[in-house]
Amino acid sequence: MSILNENPIAYPGHKLPALFNMISLKNHVPMIRLHIMLRITDRLWELVLQEIKNEGLFNDISRNIIIKEMEKLKIRFEFWKIRGTENWDYTSLMGDDKLRVFRNFNLAKLFDPERAALIKSLWNGFAELYDLLGEIKTDPQYFRLKAKVWYELFLKKTVIDPETNNILEQGLYRSSDVTPYIHVLVSHVWEFMLIHKRWGLNAFSCSAVEKKNHNHVCYFFKKTLKNGGNFQNKTSAICEILEHENRLLFYTQNNVSLSYPKPQNIHIL
Repeated sequence: MSILNENPIAYPGHKLPALFNMISLKNHVPMIRLHIMLRITDRLWELVLQEIKNEGLFNDISRNIIIKEMEKLKIRFEFWKIRGTENWDYTSLMGDDKLRVFRNFNLAKLFDPERAALIKSLWNGFAELYDLLGEIKTDPQYFRLKAKVWYELFLKKTVIDPETNNILEQGLYRSSDVTPYIHVLVSHVWEFMLIHKRWGLNAFSCSAVEKKNHNHVCYFFKKTLKNGGNFQNKTSAICEILEHENRLLFYTQNNVSLSYPKPQNIHIL
């Protein structure tokens, strides 16, 4: 880290000064297992839809096929056209639903058998990597090799006969389709598995931070003026949230009751 502080491009893959240059690189865990699954499944599903669009087959028939397949998996899924445009949006899947899709969706309803089998192989490979991440006994070097094989399948090139221009072997995606999450999964996760093998990557959870974010969203809509109110005394919603939390901390630390019994009216005749 001291070398990178002096020269940010001293090592391959580094271009800019470190954001937290006081923290050793060994103490950085770039992501949690849940985020790996959410972001990479999003990308793989997006690539499938993009391929259908590129083939000119993104129509009512294909959309209905997808919706019916989702219904078979007990997943509520819809498409809708974005107002004022020719673009379509679709339901954002939750974590458990995404896993169900990647394990059980019948791609043969959308692609020819060879293409469907190739994409399904890629999906199954990622599902296997995801399962390995959840096991504390997973060997980091074994994970590294499995991730590399999966990455090579992701970037598999199409083989074309130069004489007939016929496709001899179907490929999948391009290097420009790789996202930072995919790069980290393939190139760096095994390193952190090796460094933190004692606990496993599941020990590094952001659930507390996610819960904090959820609470702040609730506070914003229920406990603040949303940066509005009297213009003269306009208070930032962030300050209102912090003041609300400070009051809660004060009440908790000083055993102050958060509620009082409703007063009773006594009529004396």
